[in-house]
Amino acid sequence: MYKRIRELPNVLNKYSAQLLAEGAVSQADIDEEIASFDKIMNDAYKKSTAITKMKLTDWLDSPWDHFFECDANKVPILRETPPTGASDSVLKIIAETFSADPPIKVHPGIKRILKGRKKMAEAREADWALGEALAFGSLLMEGYHVRLSGQDVERGTFSHRHHVLHDQDIDGKVYNPLQNLSSSQQKYSVSNSSLSEFGVLGFELGFSQHNPNSLVCWEAQFGDFFNTAQPIIDQFISSGQDKWYRQSNLVMLLPHGMEGMGPEHSSARWSVSYRCATTTRTLNTRASARISSCGTATGRS
Repeated sequence: MYKRIRELPNVLNKYSAQLLAEGAVSQADIDEEIASFDKIMNDAYKKSTAITKMKLTDWLDSPWDHFFECDANKVPILRETPPTGASDSVLKIIAETFSADPPIKVHPGIKRILKGRKKMAEAREADWALGEALAFGSLLMEGYHVRLSGQDVERGTFSHRHHVLHDQDIDGKVYNPLQNLSSSQQKYSVSNSSLSEFGVLGFELGFSQHNPNSLVCWEAQFGDFFNTAQPIIDQFISSGQDKWYRQSNLVMLLPHGMEGMGPEHSSARWSVSYRCATTTRTLNTRASARISSCGTATGRS
């Protein structure tokens, strides 16, 4: 195989010959392009010989570069979390939409839940589900993309969330209230994931690293689901900034704690994650601050 490969013309010569045969360029054009590229490479090499000190961060391209203010040593300056509240009018729109009768035929049990939400909204009260919806919805209306994945996240482990409603007559027809708040809102992505926590959490981590102005949430339904994602947490999350020079806005949720659901369901090893953390530095974004204030970032763990 290697002998056969060596006998083949290289790509540059093969492509040059094709362009010449088509009359697309002249030999002078090809020679000029090659000379121009050689000059770029030689100039870069000469500049590299003057470099005496190099940092690994110099090789990274990150969308977070201008997200934080830094001091002279490029260390992020920690400041107080900015106000994260939303206006009463915005919260009213979210609460009314989240509790309104949907344009599809839903299960009678869902109707009771919606009726209960409406009563809470009118009384200016909120339970866990409504508080989470207000947090997500206000971010969406401000133009922040929100993602939520994990086991049964559309319905919610406690059958409390119900962000995706299903038509009882037409299979596959669904309605997402938080995706219908306003015509100018950002997209809300919520989807149930398979029992492949290692892969799903790794994907969400990567998404969060490249989208600073978004709220990316992954929810482990029980402690054992959290454990099967542990390699991602150990290798890439807990030491992400110091080891990999990466910043992330990922929020991990664990709604179930020690609830007698069996030895595995209540066995998340949080201490492992804490031991892997290399610093106590905390950088808050507006999105993570708001969802934390609603209590869902820590859940009931």
